Amino acid sequence: MNILAVDSSSSKLSYSITAKGNLIYEYNRIAGRGASSFIDKLDKTFKKLSLNMGFFDSFFVGAGPGSFTGLRISFSAIKALALATGKPVFSPNSFFACAYPFREKSEKIAVISDARRGLAYAAFFVSEGKGFQQESDIKLMKLKECLRGRSDYLFLTYDQSIRQEVSNLDRNFKVWPKDVYPQAKYLIESLNYKNWKKGLTNLSNLEPLYLHSVRPSE
Repeated sequence: MNILAVDSSSSKLSYSITAKGNLIYEYNRIAGRGASSFIDKLDKTFKKLSLNMGFFDSFFVGAGPGSFTGLRISFSAIKALALATGKPVFSPNSFFACAYPFREKSEKIAVISDARRGLAYAAFFVSEGKGFQQESDIKLMKLKECLRGRSDYLFLTYDQSIRQEVSNLDRNFKVWPKDVYPQAKYLIESLNYKNWKKGLTNLSNLEPLYLHSVRPSE
């Protein structure tokens, strides 16, 4: 399949182009204008590679959680491309793209980001053999609750303040020392662990996670 994948849920804009299963282009940078420059960059990439919208068989867009502005821009762009081409859209959560490249480093992985007001978004993943799955939906939790009973997890985040706070609460927790941002090329891997039709997103329901009800965990 020829696929365009995009994630702009964080301060790092990431997009990738896959042709017949092979990665032919990827962009992963923290830009001054962030996701707002996505359309211009994508247009230049299409011209550089001599591509047009009709080249793609499907589109992937990271659903967040994350930047309101970034998610709005990437979702608007992907929805426009899908409407123009009639091609399907898949929208896995962005935390999957953070956790996936670490699946061989730890059997249990936690991805967290700052949700303000003393809360954090959190998702937990388990890697067993060739399997890789998310334990539950993304949760909105107090940071201490994220840590409770999870001393055997590897914690990933792109928020330095969260990383420092976890270390301050308990230095025995395994926290990856560098920022881990979602990379768009890993969004595609979600199809390997999900039924193809179940992964498909109806355009009328294509919304970032910030538009869905994510309630604090009790």
